[in-house]
Amino acid sequence: MAAPFSTLRSKLNRAVCAYLISQGVGSTEDTVPAYSQGTYAFPNTTVRATLGTPDPPFSGNYRITLHVSIKGSAVQSAQDPNGDLAHIEFDERVAAVQDALMMGNGCDSLADTAAAINAAGRALAVAQDPSDPASVQQAANNADMVDFTLIQWIDRGFGDGMADAKDCTWEEILIFEAYCCSRNVD
Repeated sequence: MAAPFSTLRSKLNRAVCAYLISQGVGSTEDTVPAYSQGTYAFPNTTVRATLGTPDPPFSGNYRITLHVSIKGSAVQSAQDPNGDLAHIEFDERVAAVQDALMMGNGCDSLADTAAAINAAGRALAVAQDPSDPASVQQAANNADMVDFTLIQWIDRGFGDGMADAKDCTWEEILIFEAYCCSRNVD
């Protein structure tokens, strides 16, 4: 059996996606954890936990860098009368995602965001409709989320992603640091 912290990156990805969806800034069709298969309509959001470092060593607590990628597509015809609409929708999506992930508590802390991400992540392990087999299966697939805590959420900035002029796409990446563990420590 794998160590209990072996899926911490996956848990973090799923918790942040669930939180963004619960805030209405995405849906299950366009807000996905990294390594999801499929083609997603623009604009879309992908959450990808990257490097995790134990802190302190041997504690089971990790500082994980998280990239939240928002992608959009430009209108490809210069004659389109709504030529700015795609860029406006992209900018609105970036702003909505960033606002949701920067929910403060009146101090210099994002503790409210961390608490809301914890709640959304743990809710994945609960069947929303116990009479619906798909809901029960979804909860079973996310049963490991009961053992997840985002202890601290830190904004680390933003930057351009891999824009593709050929495909007329844009990408903005929001960068966060998540201090978390595979235990429920609330």
